[in-house]
Amino acid sequence: MEYLFFDVECANCFGGVGKMCSFGYVLTDESFNIIESDDIVMNPECEFDWYLYKNKNDIKLAYSQEFFRSKPNFQSHYERIKSLLTRPGVKVFGFSSLNDVGFVVTACERYNLPVFDFAAYDLERIVKSDDEIFGSLEERCRILGVDSSDLQAHKSSDDAVMTMRLLKAFCGKKSLSVESVMKSAQNVLYSTKTFIRKREERKEKKIRQARYAESRKNSRGGGAGGRKNPPKSGASLEKRRRDSRTITFD
Repeated sequence: MEYLFFDVECANCFGGVGKMCSFGYVLTDESFNIIESDDIVMNPECEFDWYLYKNKNDIKLAYSQEFFRSKPNFQSHYERIKSLLTRPGVKVFGFSSLNDVGFVVTACERYNLPVFDFAAYDLERIVKSDDEIFGSLEERCRILGVDSSDLQAHKSSDDAVMTMRLLKAFCGKKSLSVESVMKSAQNVLYSTKTFIRKREERKEKKIRQARYAESRKNSRGGGAGGRKNPPKSGASLEKRRRDSRTITFD
């Protein structure tokens, strides 16, 4: 058995579509010995969210926009990424893996490529406890005593290595095997089908909410004279910050 830890960075996620700009991974054996690792950098062929290059920002991409744009697009790397994620006998892990699975799905859809089946365990859900282990990937590594001083946050390949070290430290702290962790974590094994189903559920929810809002408006008489509720100060900025990081379902 082999383990594949992966991480995806996107230029933006506007419209619920992740425009992938890097796919980082580390492939290990069952003892966490690294077999290979790489950061597959690509041209997202879209605008970069301004927030990702803001001076005071907790998320900074590892490379310049010019460097990303100098690389081939996702289509050029499709077969390689597919072969990694569907490698025979491999078990796949990510941190907040449903989002990363979604990024792969939407990248395939953007380029009219077949969406392939794979699933990834979510270490964000597995490696946690309310009173002890919490926070970001970097914070949880720090809590578990993982040295990540040689790694750069938001460089996909380094985040993949950090994810691998997190699982290794968690198993050591809890005296668990990876196999036992996987057996108890089937509910957080997220597949491409899971992502697509949740996306459809979200669309249906939005349709229901829109219909309800319209019916409420009609029952009150609606019209231009109705009261308008502007968004709270900073709400649109916060939404843009979230959109730059993740595909949400609520």
